[in-house]
Amino acid sequence: MRNEEVVRLFDEFSDDLYRFAVSYVGSKHDAEDIVQEVFLKLLNKQVLFEKKIGKAYLMTMTANQCKDLLKSSARKTSVDLESSEWLLASVDGFSERNKDVFDELLKLEDTYRAPIFLYYYEGFSYKEISRILKISGSAVAMRIKRGKEQLRFRLEEDT
Repeated sequence: MRNEEVVRLFDEFSDDLYRFAVSYVGSKHDAEDIVQEVFLKLLNKQVLFEKKIGKAYLMTMTANQCKDLLKSSARKTSVDLESSEWLLASVDGFSERNKDVFDELLKLEDTYRAPIFLYYYEGFSYKEISRILKISGSAVAMRIKRGKEQLRFRLEEDT
């Protein structure tokens, strides 16, 4: 892959990948490392890609990096408190209620957080999420359903 193409992809998608990684791993600093690793892997590819690389492909690479990090023994259990503020600040027009919902989303288990983020915040379809997270379409639907139920329960407790 040519360096110019990687730079173009970085300029176009790095913010989206970063927000997704923060929502997945819950840490601003880990998310920065993950996005950097994704683009380093693209730069180190020796074979030119025959297919066009788009957002879904990069999200898949990011999801894989997030999974690897969460499985690693070096993973810390702490959560970066600045993460949600950055994510909220990066989305224009967030109401106070949306901020509450997003804060609760970040507290969900990874299993539910990633599909909900990809569906509601990034606009991917169930089929695309299935490919990105490498799970079945029915698993995507169930995780979104259960995650929404947990969010609803948490938000009702707060009111």
